[in-house]
Amino acid sequence: MTPAERQRGRPRKGDEHDTESLLEAALASFAEHGFDKTPLRLIATRAGVDVALISYRYGSKFGLWKAVVTSVAEESIQQTEDFLRHAETLPIDQRLQFICTSLVADIFQRPAFAKVLLSEIISNISPERKELISGTLMKPTHDLIMSSLRKMGLIRDKDGQPDPGLSLTIAIASTGLISSTGNFATLFTGIGDDRQKLHEDLAKLLCRILKQN
Repeated sequence: MTPAERQRGRPRKGDEHDTESLLEAALASFAEHGFDKTPLRLIATRAGVDVALISYRYGSKFGLWKAVVTSVAEESIQQTEDFLRHAETLPIDQRLQFICTSLVADIFQRPAFAKVLLSEIISNISPERKELISGTLMKPTHDLIMSSLRKMGLIRDKDGQPDPGLSLTIAIASTGLISSTGNFATLFTGIGDDRQKLHEDLAKLLCRILKQN
């Protein structure tokens, strides 16, 4: 077998790179160019691997995209479960602020993924990708937080008030939008480059939205 033939087939064991690096390269590429306009060769170049490795491991671009979404979803849900569990150990008057602060920190941890979600949701995405985003990440996370907020008595359904589920959706979506646009949102504020101030203010706003006052 010639070197060229070997490159077109199954990658040699010694050529395999760390999976996390490949997923990070794919996430960054999808965030910059969108799913449809991201060629596998671009991702491979960014990750420093042969493009054949992607086909071998994931079968297709959708297979790689699915792996990215699943990986982020698993990590995000685990982190959400952790901070919600910790919130239950705090005094009642500190719980909502802690949850909102933790939620903001988690969303800002993955600004590229927030950008991917925003792009996918507002574009005419395939039903398959929409279902994956909703079923793997968005609905499980939303349901998990709503269940904990209700269990801890931090939100209640009130006549004449917006639906709490809608309030949480707006809180998460607005934070994701701001995290994905870099410093754009702060152009209209006095926050400037003070990232800590931005996070603190967002957490306070999320608390107001969820308390509906």
